[in-house]
Amino acid sequence: MNKNSIIVTIKKEIRSILRDKKTLITLLIFPLLIPAMIFLYSYIYDADTQEEQYNIAIDYEIDNTVKSIIEECNLNTTYYNSLEEMEESYNNKEISGYIHYDKENNNYIIYTNEDSQEGMYTTSYITTYLETYNDYLAKIYLISEDIDVDYAYNNLSYEIEDLEGENFILEIIFSIAFTYIIMSIVLACTNMATSATAVEKENGTLETLLTFPIRANELIIGKYLASFIVGLIASIIGLILTVLSILIASNLFTMFATIPIKINILTILIGIITCVSASLFITGISIAITSSSKTYKEAQSSSQVLSILTVIPMMISLIGIDINTTYYLIPIANYVQLLMDIFSQNFNLLNIIIVIISTIIYVIIVITFITKQYKKEKVLFGE
Repeated sequence: MNKNSIIVTIKKEIRSILRDKKTLITLLIFPLLIPAMIFLYSYIYDADTQEEQYNIAIDYEIDNTVKSIIEECNLNTTYYNSLEEMEESYNNKEISGYIHYDKENNNYIIYTNEDSQEGMYTTSYITTYLETYNDYLAKIYLISEDIDVDYAYNNLSYEIEDLEGENFILEIIFSIAFTYIIMSIVLACTNMATSATAVEKENGTLETLLTFPIRANELIIGKYLASFIVGLIASIIGLILTVLSILIASNLFTMFATIPIKINILTILIGIITCVSASLFITGISIAITSSSKTYKEAQSSSQVLSILTVIPMMISLIGIDINTTYYLIPIANYVQLLMDIFSQNFNLLNIIIVIISTIIYVIIVITFITKQYKKEKVLFGE
């Protein structure tokens, strides 16, 4: 086997991809969606979980203790002289609700629109404040009557033991981010494989190549390695952007405070190995799918199935289906899952070995299939 022929083929394919703006944009731009998604989702989650302060009106005097209870319940109060003034302020959308105190009956009347989200939260916070204030008054009364408050209130105790398990927020972020990495490999490899097979047949350049002193095996290996390099570059760019985005986001957004993330030399190294495995397999599948296509359009249509398959692992992850060791034998799905495991401190050596060994077996099978395909005139010349 002539190594120079393989190297020349690789250089030719790489040069062609550099001239193809579409594939080049896919290679460089698509991975940028990963940090955009991480930062956007983190921002939305923080915004949704941040407890908003609601402005309400009251027509009764409160002391500092009550004021502190109200503030702890995410409420800001403004004093008004009458029920009419509070009603007018509410109609002018200056407040989210108001409380009228019926001193004669010692009754608090809450005015809010519970059909709206704002009114629902306001009602919840106001009732929490009143219940807390009621407990406070009860304790004051017990103390005045020389009754043990602890005996009256603390008849039982409880504590929450947080069991280890999957973090749903982490699952969403990681499943989307690492799916994008594998998807970037698919897009880069399918475009590269389409250019290296169907486009050359459509333009008639493949026939010219075969007139040169190059064997079919050398041609296949050269095209395979060129596509592999492009796919690997896309995945490494995606992996770097994902790691950097998570590190930056963990310092910017509160949602990462309780999420276990493990990023070190070992996890990055295993991540790179996973990207290499994914690129090797997806490259072979891309060439195998597009090799029988006669035109660029036909090859693009045939390779769409790979893009669809990359989304399935993300859906499985979001649904929360339990997976076992067998799952790591399923190509494409296993790469996404392994990347998720690595950076969430949930990986084990057996699953890594399964992914690597199964990838080697799959790649051998695919390359054998491609070699047989390229010996057929129908594949070579599209006849």
